[in-house]
Amino acid sequence: MVRKFMFVTDADGKSREVKVDPAHLGRQIRDHRAAGREVTVLTEDERIQAGLNAAWIAEQHRAGRI
Repeated sequence: MVRKFMFVTDADGKSREVKVDPAHLGRQIRDHRAAGREVTVLTEDERIQAGLNAAWIAEQHRAGRI
């Protein structure tokens, strides 16, 4: 079984991680979207890659390249 991570972004732009219930993932997604939130679900590998990408972007920004 693949571990999943859910991130929810509110209308004001604040994101937070939400605990995932694997048996009810579809229902969780529908509930958050119905409440007007943007939902992103990542696997563990995708989450690691997103973190590495964010670190690279921050490094490039600090160096004045982007």
